[in-house]
Amino acid sequence: HNAAFGEVRDVLELGSRNAVNLVYGPNFETIRALQASTGCRLDINRGSTTLKLAGSADQVAQATAKVRAFLEANRGFEMTIDNSKVGAIYGKGGETLRSIQDRTVTMIDVSRGPTHATVSVMGTAEASGRARNMLQRAIDGEVEPAKGEVAKDVELGNDRATAAVIGRGGANVADLEKRHGVKVNVRSELQMARVVGKPNNVDKAVTDIEAIAKPIIEAESAQKKADEAVESGESAWQADEAGGDDDAEG
Repeated sequence: HNAAFGEVRDVLELGSRNAVNLVYGPNFETIRALQASTGCRLDINRGSTTLKLAGSADQVAQATAKVRAFLEANRGFEMTIDNSKVGAIYGKGGETLRSIQDRTVTMIDVSRGPTHATVSVMGTAEASGRARNMLQRAIDGEVEPAKGEVAKDVELGNDRATAAVIGRGGANVADLEKRHGVKVNVRSELQMARVVGKPNNVDKAVTDIEAIAKPIIEAESAQKKADEAVESGESAWQADEAGGDDDAEG
């Protein structure tokens, strides 16, 4: 066949399922574009990471070069995380991972090991950078808004207010999420709550959170001012020694 038609066949090992998905592209758009621009036929067997190329010598060479350049431009990065953090990246039913991929236009693969998992991200440098930030926020427990949702951060002011918003065993957070249909993540170390959901629901949840935190913040602020007044000798509660003597003499 090669002698009769001058057709050349070659293979290119892509190395990972991430690379396969990247070469396919959304709805197979990328691989079709590569075929159209080079005239080379491209195929990947199901479950394989090997790209098969067929066409003239020039077409195969051109397609090989384009695929290599494409993979290099979308090389991305890898990060290692504890296995306990994998669930945070996937989210409920995998929705967090899908959202990150869709919003950053990247391909993300998670491979578990005995104690740690490797997260492989492929995409342009800019897209990979956005994905890295979103993955880190997911690992840290921050919730990413889906399409049509918003996210608002609420500063809680102090440790007591933060604990009050969380509630015993997370009861208050669970109640906020149930009543308002939102997701609430409280970062104790930052004394901040992040609320994600539909705009109107988020506003209601934020109002409730502020209602919990504000009295505690105000009480602590008032106590601090009172303590400072005592230390400076300006407190109205301190007895005036001179006045006390006059009363005694009277």
